Amino acid sequence: MYRKGVSAIILNNKNEILIVNLQSFEEKYFAIPGGGLDKGETLKQAVFREISEELGIEEESLKLVSKSKKPLRIKFKVIKLNRDGREYKGSERHFFGLKFLGKDTDIAIDENEVRMYKWVSLEKLKGYLLFDNQLQETKDMIFELFPSLR
Repeated sequence: MYRKGVSAIILNNKNEILIVNLQSFEEKYFAIPGGGLDKGETLKQAVFREISEELGIEEESLKLVSKSKKPLRIKFKVIKLNRDGREYKGSERHFFGLKFLGKDTDIAIDENEVRMYKWVSLEKLKGYLLFDNQLQETKDMIFELFPSLR
């Protein structure tokens, strides 16, 4: 079974990508914001909830641009026991492309979950990502959601 989740590729007006350094990561590694789907929640509800929880950014400060056609399936190297008591062999991430309409002062991270955030250009993204194949998979999603960045 694959756990359903969402990831938010958020661009600012300079086409920089918002990435987060989670408390569970070393300070040098970042990820695309997102998380798991709660029971009874739609994918769209989940992405806006996760952005609000992690970054304090409310829906009115974002413009939904697009959603990935298919989820990105990630297989865990070791089966994980999730907090809902189910074992998952991986994750199925649905990606959303969003434009940030607010100001950086609108961002208020949840310090229990997120240590810091950064805006990075597509060219500099490589230096921050942690997981195998994450750069290529993230770039593929960015180009699907924002074709003008190719």
